[in-house]
Amino acid sequence: MDELFSKSEMIEAVQKYLQHKGFNPRSAYDPIFEPARVPVFASNKKDQEIFVDIITERNIENDAYFKDRRIGRSTSAKGLTIRNASSAQFFRHYFPNAQIFWAIPKYAERDEKFDLFVKNCEKEHIGLLEVSKTNKGIFEVSEKEPIPVPLIKERIDFFERSFDGKLTVDLTEKIKNIINRWSQEDLSYLVFYPEPKYLAPDISIMDQDWNISRELINKMGELKNISYKDDLIKFSKQYYITADDDYNRALQITETLWEKYGLEFPKLHRDFEQILKLNPKYRDHFLHSFQVFLYGIYVIDEMYDKISELDFGKEAGDRIEDSWLIAATYHDFNYMIQKFDEWTKNFFISALYLNKEDKNPASIHLSESYVKRGYMFKTKILTKILAMKIDDVVLDFLYDRILEKKNHGIISGLSLLKYLENNNNNNNNNKLSDRVISSACKAISIHDKNIWEYLSGIAKDSEVDEVGNKFKNLKVIERIHFKEDPISFLLIIADSIQEEGRTKVSSNKAELQKLYFNEDKIYSEISFSGENSGDAFRWKIEEISQVKRFLSGDERFYVNIIDADSHEQHGFSI
Repeated sequence: MDELFSKSEMIEAVQKYLQHKGFNPRSAYDPIFEPARVPVFASNKKDQEIFVDIITERNIENDAYFKDRRIGRSTSAKGLTIRNASSAQFFRHYFPNAQIFWAIPKYAERDEKFDLFVKNCEKEHIGLLEVSKTNKGIFEVSEKEPIPVPLIKERIDFFERSFDGKLTVDLTEKIKNIINRWSQEDLSYLVFYPEPKYLAPDISIMDQDWNISRELINKMGELKNISYKDDLIKFSKQYYITADDDYNRALQITETLWEKYGLEFPKLHRDFEQILKLNPKYRDHFLHSFQVFLYGIYVIDEMYDKISELDFGKEAGDRIEDSWLIAATYHDFNYMIQKFDEWTKNFFISALYLNKEDKNPASIHLSESYVKRGYMFKTKILTKILAMKIDDVVLDFLYDRILEKKNHGIISGLSLLKYLENNNNNNNNNKLSDRVISSACKAISIHDKNIWEYLSGIAKDSEVDEVGNKFKNLKVIERIHFKEDPISFLLIIADSIQEEGRTKVSSNKAELQKLYFNEDKIYSEISFSGENSGDAFRWKIEEISQVKRFLSGDERFYVNIIDADSHEQHGFSI
């Protein structure tokens, strides 16, 4: 199966094509066009304008791009229904003098749904550019039928036909001015009217802090093997035709999937993560966990025949995708506990004018709860899962990481066991097998580098962490092998790769440019751009270098890191 093109590849190919035709393209997603997100816009010296929207999917379904939409609040008491609404139609109003195109990949399936899509493009005067790739890796663009017609020209042609071609130059100019005014009213109607229902994420920037990777969204539409693929394919399609924010989308699909196992997904993040976001340096963890899940489920789906039966069964609740769902979506669940003391200390410094040296009046102490709520026994289960021999060094390390440093990985692993125990005690028996639970618990507990670096013995020596230095010499788990423990392997590598949407600093951006499977290998490409792209680029190289020392994937995972500003690249085979 052909490798899917990334959106950035197609944008670059189209821009080069337009430059060759004498057009001057603006930067992709130029802020000058906000609130609309404009991938490709170009003009030439003849005042000709071209806009191009991008489609990378293999299966182009008409209903995903042309859909009747209704605006409830309008100048009419009955509201307004827009027939065959699409992002391309929107941009015909946004750029009424421009030819509007969709760029589509040559590998797109030519079926009945695609034929209907082309017919609607012709009906709505939207053009098509086909993007292909030669054997030498060079992108080529060619124009296909239908031929686009700018909105202004369409309306002027209508008047000319109405007047049998007897329009004078002066009257034509007056009509053109009237039509321009109408177009501006159309724009206000569709974009800026209170509570517009037409807005969708492919048209406008949503009012939210975080974004889900479009590359991951598109990959969900390609799933073939996992048991709950239909839910994720539906999620992928609906993402582009609904206007809900990313947080709600991720929460809804996660809840849907957890319900399949008789479990209610804990909604702790909805209320408490908002508090952590008050810190401008805070990195999102809820949407991060969701995107980690999407990344791993794509890998599992592509390699399903080779890894699905590895220590897993075929029945619901006993499959590899069952374990991955729980591990990925829950792995950062208790991150708030790890950051609680830091947040409350800063709060009281500001609220009560304390000094940094003062004792935190709201410091959290887990010792009593750890004993009374049975977490000591859960820790015993965890040591068995990790095949640890219990001695003073191991106990000191676990005590320090749980009760003192409050490591979110270990605590999340333990709290998962507690949550499932409570769920069973409430007569809501979960449908997860013991091996699925153990696999998820292990992955969650060791996914944080402050744990696996010490488990493997590759943590840097620290004079202030005597407990960790003693423990690391045991080398409890020297390496994690993908073929032996795919859940732990995937959680660590996906957790390291996933950066898109985590920072609130708009001037710096991380993006998953490409993710694809080819010749039994998974290829991932991450780019960093912005004022401090070089710092992020070097930091990620250092992080993945350490990950490579711990993970063994038989070089089936290739990660390429790019500094988009300097064009420097660094690749890893893991």
